[in-house]
Amino acid sequence: MSVVVAYPAEVVEYSVSAGKERAGIVLRGFDAPESGERRLRIVGRIEFGDPDPIGDTDFFTRGGFLRMDRSLGMLAGFLALLHNEKPLFLQEDGVLSSTMEPVGEDE
Repeated sequence: MSVVVAYPAEVVEYSVSAGKERAGIVLRGFDAPESGERRLRIVGRIEFGDPDPIGDTDFFTRGGFLRMDRSLGMLAGFLALLHNEKPLFLQEDGVLSSTMEPVGEDE
């Protein structure tokens, strides 16, 4: 039985795959501090391709991590964010940000 990632998750490394009309980014990192365990694991996967992704909703895979579909036009922005910003956190709602708090939350 797989364990669902506890979000927000700190993203510490990523890998990119690219093909003719598709690309993907696998995000690896650590669960939220409350989980207690600091084991490096996949915390998210972003698939880029269709200009109008089929699903509006991100979902959790059988492996317990967040799976997101985005248009291919968003790939460069995600790569710039991953390359230039540290630390980065992946939120449960699919937001990748440089803060551990969800966008719009007070201190």
